Amino acid sequence: MSIPRGKKFRLSALIVCMSAVLSAPLFSQGLANFSVHLRPGIEVPIGSKSSLFTDNAMYKIGGSGSLRLQYIFPEFPIIYSEGMVNYGLQRTQADPLSLLSFGVGGGINLRIGNIMSFFAGPELGWYVGFFQDASGESTETSKGSNPYFGGSTHVMWDFTPNFTLSVGGGYKYYLGYDQESDSFTDLYQGAFATVGTVFHMAGNSGRSKLKVENVQFDPVFPVFYGYYDDNPVGSVTVRNEENSSITDVEVYFNVNQYMEQPKLSAIIPSLKRGESQEVDLKALFTNNMLQLTESTKVSAEIIAEYTYLGKRFTHTVPQTLRILDRNSMTWDDDRKAASFVTAKDPTVLIFSKNTAGLIREQGNNPINLNLRIAMGIFETLRLYGMNYVIDPQSAYQDKSQDASVIDYLQFPAQSLTFRAGDCDDLSILYSSLLESVGIETTFITMPGHIFMAFSLDMEPKEAEKEFTNTDNLIFLEDKTWVPVEMTLITEGYLKAWRIGAKQWREASAKNVTGFFPIHEAWNTYGPVAMPGGALSLVYPSTESIIASYKENLEVFINREIQPKVDYYNEQLSERGDSAKIRNRFGILYARYGLYSQAEEQFVAAVSKDSRFTAPMVNMGNVYFLREDMDQALSWYEKAKQLEPDNPKVLAGLARTQYELEKYDDAENNYRNLKIQNADMAARYAYIVNESATVGRAAAAQDKGKTLWEDEEE
Repeated sequence: MSIPRGKKFRLSALIVCMSAVLSAPLFSQGLANFSVHLRPGIEVPIGSKSSLFTDNAMYKIGGSGSLRLQYIFPEFPIIYSEGMVNYGLQRTQADPLSLLSFGVGGGINLRIGNIMSFFAGPELGWYVGFFQDASGESTETSKGSNPYFGGSTHVMWDFTPNFTLSVGGGYKYYLGYDQESDSFTDLYQGAFATVGTVFHMAGNSGRSKLKVENVQFDPVFPVFYGYYDDNPVGSVTVRNEENSSITDVEVYFNVNQYMEQPKLSAIIPSLKRGESQEVDLKALFTNNMLQLTESTKVSAEIIAEYTYLGKRFTHTVPQTLRILDRNSMTWDDDRKAASFVTAKDPTVLIFSKNTAGLIREQGNNPINLNLRIAMGIFETLRLYGMNYVIDPQSAYQDKSQDASVIDYLQFPAQSLTFRAGDCDDLSILYSSLLESVGIETTFITMPGHIFMAFSLDMEPKEAEKEFTNTDNLIFLEDKTWVPVEMTLITEGYLKAWRIGAKQWREASAKNVTGFFPIHEAWNTYGPVAMPGGALSLVYPSTESIIASYKENLEVFINREIQPKVDYYNEQLSERGDSAKIRNRFGILYARYGLYSQAEEQFVAAVSKDSRFTAPMVNMGNVYFLREDMDQALSWYEKAKQLEPDNPKVLAGLARTQYELEKYDDAENNYRNLKIQNADMAARYAYIVNESATVGRAAAAQDKGKTLWEDEEE
């Protein structure tokens, strides 16, 4: 059973090299893909030395045991490799033969169904054999060692993650050496059958056969902390490296410092063996993130839970997450800036509501209320000392050109504190102030620039009647918008409006504008208030605000009406004095709050035609706006004597009687109005509202809106 020294060395070296090649990958991975196989079995000799085929042949049926360390390649689970220690006791006609062998092997691994696997492959190695005498003591002359080779097939059933039944068989050939002929021969060859079990080296607590890989995180912006509840903060790929399908896969993401609990990001019903799926990671952050004034790194973890063969497993992967400061943002989506529009910020509310209250106190004015409040707030910002300043480190012109570059945006309260900002900061501030008093706003973007616009809460058809110069308005989505260039904050409201309109016309003609209504943007990027209470501000004096507001309003009115004033004067000169022209001339003045000039024209119209009801109704409207309800009622009653069923006469009477608390008379006229013009009556439904509080609120809101009477309308 011995071989020459040189040959033995060469064969030993060959076995060692092959063992190293096959086993190298085994130790480059974790334990999750390793398993230990214990296979006791029976040995059945075959060939000329088997007593089963030849009487008095050398070998009888014997027994064996095999201990194997197996590795399944996660990237190619159809392939496995293994190292093994085998012991076989071969019974002979005389003394039994013991064979202790060491080998390596590999092959294919086919999964059949959900719990069954089929393994088949060759193996080779080196054995040491010796005969024992009847007493069981080994003899010095009966030892020997040589190579062996063979192959096996096994079927395994995974009943639980910790219990696997293995049944199989195979063939082995042990090489012998005949010293007399100086040649190799067979020492033993035979078939074997085994029944065994498998021990997985990674137990339940350390199991990690659901692999989490390709972890990618996007920059995390505190201002969007609520956005990540429905949108990804990053992504991972989960891959099933179990022997069969897994079910009920749940992937969670957690940042202990800024989340109250892990966020369930995805539920995967099942993953087949070797199958992978990309998962978006989501997070429900707390507003504590808004305390961050500098970028920071925090510990995070990805948690994956799944069910395999009836047992639940959890796999946790630690990660490091970078969170930027609270003022950071990228311009990959211009709507993101809406998160900085904080209409409910205490500092914003104090600033805006003080001004809006002053404007409302200036009396009823038929000029659009949104326009007047926006004008007052703009002028208050100018008087407050707000300035346009370009930050060379954070200029919109540069930052907006690259969607991946991080920009610095100020919250409105910060801009009010600093009294300065660039185009995005000032647009955010003005939008916040207007939104806080119920005026809808929008961002307008073009290459390298951003400004804003606000809604007049008027349909385009209505605005075309109210405004002389509609070129300075934007008509989109059945709404009328006023564009404002906030970088001109120190040059006054009217110039900022005019330049904003010019920019819109030029950019929209080139189709390079973006239009992003704040309310729509909030559906994705909700507003986020900066932590802290109201800041103490040095507010401009009431007198200066009112004076600046009135000055701008007067300039606006003169600019609007002068072309039409010239037109009506020309008509009176060319066509002669006419009640109809005087009435329309008066409506022009009245629509812009110039009541004295309007009254002069209406009186002239009545003097020209005493049975012309239109100027009588309009005189009633003027006194109603002046809140002289007795005079208003007198004029409406004169008109009713001439046209008792005129809807505008009935509306004027009902409104005035309601203000004078003559509720029965108001309801009678309202019911008649409903018969004559149901649509108009719906506008004044507050007159018959059972709730006095609701009625008064609606009446106050409607008081500045008037239906002027013109027979051509």
